[in-house]
Amino acid sequence: MNNTSAQAAVQTPPHRNVTYTVQSGDTLGSIARAKLGDPKRWPEIAALNPDILPDPNRVVIGMTLELPPANRAQAPAPASHVRGLFWPERFPGQVALTFDDGPHPVNTPKILDILKRHGAKATFFVVGTNVRKYPELVRRIVAEGHTLGSHSEDHPDLAKVDRAEVVRQLDAVQAAVNEALGHPYELQQVRPPYGSMDSVVKEVFQSRGNLAVLWTVDSRDWRFRNNEDARIVRSVFAVADGIKVRGGPILMHDIHPQTVRVLDEILTRLERERFSLVTTGQLLQKKYPEQHPPAVS
Repeated sequence: MNNTSAQAAVQTPPHRNVTYTVQSGDTLGSIARAKLGDPKRWPEIAALNPDILPDPNRVVIGMTLELPPANRAQAPAPASHVRGLFWPERFPGQVALTFDDGPHPVNTPKILDILKRHGAKATFFVVGTNVRKYPELVRRIVAEGHTLGSHSEDHPDLAKVDRAEVVRQLDAVQAAVNEALGHPYELQQVRPPYGSMDSVVKEVFQSRGNLAVLWTVDSRDWRFRNNEDARIVRSVFAVADGIKVRGGPILMHDIHPQTVRVLDEILTRLERERFSLVTTGQLLQKKYPEQHPPAVS
């Protein structure tokens, strides 16, 4: 995920609902007022987003919501469900490290070295174009006990492309990983670029058995690039209703040097504050105990 800046509601292809990315200060009521003309229509938004929005009182900046048509006479596309890890969920005391957009020839090896020193495991949501450039790093990630997840072939907003392209994006990165490793490796966990999903994307994930893995804490390492390392650390630890309340997956990126600079401090503080460092696979198993361990590694 290169940028989580707020997006305006956009018109998607036929038979898809319009999507809206939550901005600072939004509530379902304010979104309904601005986009549907009536704040009392917020339950319609909640009904279209049951999996990522289990609590209508908790919307998170950056989450993508499907919206019903402003014209009540037009029926929205039906809600789709997908299994995975989503923004409002809570895993108190448990943290999973995740890295998007790589592998990167300089930063990924440094991140792997830091993780090894701390005995920590992470999930790397890789992009197919980078997998093809640096297959040796994909092999190292797996050899050192980390998990690979899919972050698409070349990072489009999947909610803005047609179904065939969603499938192509997932197939292409899967093929790249298989080729890099020299054997099949199921990328069951998928992090859609920008965290953006709609009913079509969810349907594709569900049909393929994919698990959508979003995040509960955004380090904002993608945003704070110029001598603002302390702001990255604060984004992890000092945000109201943040990691100390939610736990869960932390969003980071292994393509940025600032992520390398702050990672040791973040890990040291997590250890000092007695967080349990787990994997996204373990969080999924905790959430879905009836499902025998998913193929997450």
